[in-house]
Amino acid sequence: MSRLADIAREGIPADVDAAHDAAERARFVEAVSRGAARRRGGAWGRIASWLRALGVSTALADRPRWALALAGAAALAVALVVLWPARRLDYAVEGAPVAPGGYISAAAGDGARLSFTDGTTVALSPGSALRVAEVEATGARMLLEHGRASLRVTPRPKARWSVEAGPFAVLVTGTAFDVSWTRGDGTLRVDLHEGSVTVRGPLAPDGLPLRAGQRLVARMHEGDVQISSADAASAAGPAQGGPSSAQAAQPGAAQPGPAQPGAAQPGGDDGAAGPGDAAEPGAEGDAGAARPEGSRAEGSPAGAAADGAAADGAAADGAVAAPSWSKRVAAGDFGSVLAEAEQRGLGGVLERGSLDDLVALADAARYARRGDVAQRALTATRKRFPGTSHGKAAAFLLGRMVDDGGSPGAAVAWYDAYLAESPGGPFAAEALGRKMVAVERTSGRAAARPLAELYLKRHPRGAHAPVARDLMKP
Repeated sequence: MSRLADIAREGIPADVDAAHDAAERARFVEAVSRGAARRRGGAWGRIASWLRALGVSTALADRPRWALALAGAAALAVALVVLWPARRLDYAVEGAPVAPGGYISAAAGDGARLSFTDGTTVALSPGSALRVAEVEATGARMLLEHGRASLRVTPRPKARWSVEAGPFAVLVTGTAFDVSWTRGDGTLRVDLHEGSVTVRGPLAPDGLPLRAGQRLVARMHEGDVQISSADAASAAGPAQGGPSSAQAAQPGAAQPGPAQPGAAQPGGDDGAAGPGDAAEPGAEGDAGAARPEGSRAEGSPAGAAADGAAADGAAADGAVAAPSWSKRVAAGDFGSVLAEAEQRGLGGVLERGSLDDLVALADAARYARRGDVAQRALTATRKRFPGTSHGKAAAFLLGRMVDDGGSPGAAVAWYDAYLAESPGGPFAAEALGRKMVAVERTSGRAAARPLAELYLKRHPRGAHAPVARDLMKP
């Protein structure tokens, strides 16, 4: 400003009198005031028009100061609605005290119930224990220490709920399901009644989706995950945490039962079909289908039954029907399945039994550590029902039994057979990972490195990813 004053003094003639100077100053102030008024009027006019459109009194809207105040209040209200965080859920517990850290333990003779403010409920069975680890506006994360919990999650937009049990996590948005966890034997069971859930864990790193009416049973110690019809499995009266039906197993997760030493190799003298005998790949759409226990297996001839009694174990002359082999496997009664198969004649069962019976027999033999019978049943399944998901999965199971029996080189052929028939099948990740390990054991790290690269590309979070990354190191 002082520099402008100096310029003005230099440019103004020396003979300007005081009256002229005062008049020019007044004219300058008047011009500046008119410009400021026009600018204020334009802004206030726009604000007034906006407020009148919102229904604000025109008497107030036409007053600049009121217009600015109302506009600020409206903007603040909008910001509060948009930016104010959603209220965190709360919950109350009935039937058990809540210890520090959200730990809830139901007494042995009584259950407990959690009720969340969004309507979600969690019922703990007697003797069960659960920890509420985190609660947010969108849901909660709970840890099932042991026992059984029944959840009914209220469906809401952006809802995020999870129940963790051991190394597993059940991810849900809105559904009804039961989850049980047995720490002693590392068994998880999920029975889904409504909606859908996804189960993740070491045996299912990419997640296994469940549909209403399905049961998932995962056994960490055996490395086994199976999906079956929950209603039919319950009808068989399975013990909590017991194996689910092999007949309805979803061939998509590891299954137990290492082969006994000396078990037949692919193409051996026991009549086991080698990988070269595999049929042409069938449709992949049946690979993950779960079927109710007691139903006719895919590919089974209509009315197919084993010798003597009907395949479902129905007795003659109106006697009460005995449980099918599938139901007995679901209940953990492996011995009676093996005994009945031998009584009826193992050769006849393998040659003429239904797919349901063959799969149940193979599972019963694997769980009972009868590797010889398991391999014969899997070989018959593959030979007689090659286009089914169980027929394809038999290649992987045979490979794993051979692998666990100490013959990784022979196992590679079975893994290759499965991957050729079911490149996107549910056993694909484990087949490729096991093949990678088997090749490294038989041919060295350099030979296994391309398989490690392929495994990391297809299954970056798979169970064999750490081994693959180690093989990729120079």
